[in-house]
Amino acid sequence: MVFIRDMVAKPALHEKADAFLPLLLTAFTFVLTINLIGILPLEPLSELAGLPKIGGAATSIPTVCGALACITLVVIVASGLRAQARHLRHHRHWPMWLCVAVSPVAWLRSLGPGIPGLAGKFLILPLALLEFVGVLAKCMALMIRLFANMLSGHALLAVMMMFILQALQRQVVSLLYIGPFCIAGSVLVDLLELLVAGLQAYIFTFLTATFLGLYVEPAH
Repeated sequence: MVFIRDMVAKPALHEKADAFLPLLLTAFTFVLTINLIGILPLEPLSELAGLPKIGGAATSIPTVCGALACITLVVIVASGLRAQARHLRHHRHWPMWLCVAVSPVAWLRSLGPGIPGLAGKFLILPLALLEFVGVLAKCMALMIRLFANMLSGHALLAVMMMFILQALQRQVVSLLYIGPFCIAGSVLVDLLELLVAGLQAYIFTFLTATFLGLYVEPAH
């Protein structure tokens, strides 16, 4: 908790770090846990025991990573709208229902850069829409980064195991010098996946905090 607060939340969110700390802690713990569960060989063990399939790498499923990215997107948009409604209420003194109704337009407009002059008035809408596409692209990058990194390790392990099966089908002599190298390589990849499991949880949480810091404030 102290690590996520001091190394992730505070550098990105400053005084708003405590408000988003439960979300960031939950995201980090959840991603780290399912990554570590994916490394354990629970699926083949359950098949050998005749039990229903359990285990597997949940983060190597696109829909799981997409759901995590969508949670980040919803929090970014909801927090931005909430901040804009409060900003309008404080500065314009409008009724709260009107501030809430106008907050989507105000938040979208705040995404565009402040360009002075007549050109700025014409460019504010397309630039704001382009920045909103950037918000969607950033959340999509969260999904792809998590999915690709966790899938690649499992794919590499599967390829190494296929080398052993191919050698076994040809002749036993080939297995004697191919098998040890593949097993040693699999152990090294497993150790690397153990590092990647923690690293990806940290990167996902850090990028989520960074994106929240970019788009939550009314000035942004």
